[in-house]
Amino acid sequence: MNGTEELLQSSPVSGTGSLLVYLLASLLVIALAFVTVRWLARWQFQFTRGRRMRVLEGLAVGRDRHLLLVQVGQEILLLGSTEGSIRLIHRIDDPELVAEWLAESRPERDWGPTSFAGAERHE
Repeated sequence: MNGTEELLQSSPVSGTGSLLVYLLASLLVIALAFVTVRWLARWQFQFTRGRRMRVLEGLAVGRDRHLLLVQVGQEILLLGSTEGSIRLIHRIDDPELVAEWLAESRPERDWGPTSFAGAERHE
């Protein structure tokens, strides 16, 4: 047997080994992509929550057109949103109406913390 024949006989074993390496590398890439996407979603959620304003309700009225009730401080704004702009339609600043609407929009129950770190504080 010469060197070429030995190489040909050992290639199926090395082919199986390299297939296993490619499979493990692919699984590693998929796992890293999953972890990265989860981290980015959590990071984006932390920076998109407003302290001084929040969307109370939204209604789609057409393709890329929405009506939004937005609380800003002690006012409620009715905004119209299209693909290229956002416009103020009406400002609701009657204290009684604002208090009533804010009471209706609050969740009935506190669903608890959104992270394990927050769960430790609630115990």
